Amino acid sequence: MDVNAPIWLQDESGLIARPMAPDDDTAVRQLMDTDWLPGQRPAHSIPLTPDARLRENETLVVCNAQGEAAGAVCVGVRPADEAGLIVWLHGREDFSVISALLALARAHLGHRPLYAFTGPATATGIPGLPIKHRPVTERALTAAGFVPTSAQRYFLRDLVTPPPVPPEYPLADVTPIADPPGWQLELTDTDNRHIATAILRAPTPDTADMAVVWQLSVRHSHRCLGVGTRLLAQCLHHAANHGAHHLTADAPDGDIPAARLLTSAGFLPLDTLTVYRRRP
Repeated sequence: MDVNAPIWLQDESGLIARPMAPDDDTAVRQLMDTDWLPGQRPAHSIPLTPDARLRENETLVVCNAQGEAAGAVCVGVRPADEAGLIVWLHGREDFSVISALLALARAHLGHRPLYAFTGPATATGIPGLPIKHRPVTERALTAAGFVPTSAQRYFLRDLVTPPPVPPEYPLADVTPIADPPGWQLELTDTDNRHIATAILRAPTPDTADMAVVWQLSVRHSHRCLGVGTRLLAQCLHHAANHGAHHLTADAPDGDIPAARLLTSAGFLPLDTLTVYRRRP
């Protein structure tokens, strides 16, 4: 098949759809950079080839009358449950372009349950559409019959202004870990019993050079005593001392205690990363 041949007839929007061609690489990466979210890897470092684990996987583009890529969508079928996945989609927040991409994805995937924005929205792999940064895409999804199925709130903490203060006693024991690169911070009581643990990812190109609070848990008997606050404070200080300028974290949408803990430590709620579902 000629990869540049249109696979969708020109419609009233004036757009033509076809499979992505090698010459589209730069234009598609520019589309991705337009929707950049803090904590994302830069578009030049993201592979555009569809996930080989998916069947019927394809990256499709819609073009304007001049043949220039105006939007792109990556789709495939998950073998485990035969669900159709819209892995990622970018269209410069143009409603007609995004609507055309969604229609194209639905036509390609056929009559089956569909999930949209299953690909990572951040360098640490959290999936979902950042609805605050991309309201037009959210509106197009709703108009196409998609509804939210899961959501994570995404937080960002600047470690430069203001810098974190040195942590107070008790201090956690810090152990380096290799996969992913970072540290485990563990608090124990005077009898050396576990109280709380945090996993802190080191800033690397894979995390867009940001440190990440990967996990933070407090033993049930020690909750509401400020233990989580002290452990998070040590995470901030440790990340800053190891070259991180920003620290990210996420929490399930609706988890009020987690959101309060993060905001009290200076994290700003950046967006809500939402995965969508559409019934056949």
